[in-house]
Amino acid sequence: MRLRTPPQLATWLLRHAGPRYRRDSLVGDLFEEYQRGRSRGWYWQQTLSALLTGLRVRLPKFVLNVVLRVLIELGIIVGGIALAQSNVPQHHLEHIR
Repeated sequence: MRLRTPPQLATWLLRHAGPRYRRDSLVGDLFEEYQRGRSRGWYWQQTLSALLTGLRVRLPKFVLNVVLRVLIELGIIVGGIALAQSNVPQHHLEHIR
């Protein structure tokens, strides 16, 4: 029996950008199904589905991390501005200098 070669770009994408959990077994399972007669279109559909699923899992964590960092930095900036604009008596500021 001659082995069919699945789409190389799709396999590369799975190996490098696919979901980290069970990545090798996913590539192996898709390869086996492709050998059983599944089409190139089916292989691409499964690849894109896996990539989107992985992105859906990772993206909220990334967005939350970015939002939290921005909020923290804004808090520091606003706090610094508020402190600079406050009416702190000069004799309290002399201890800081």
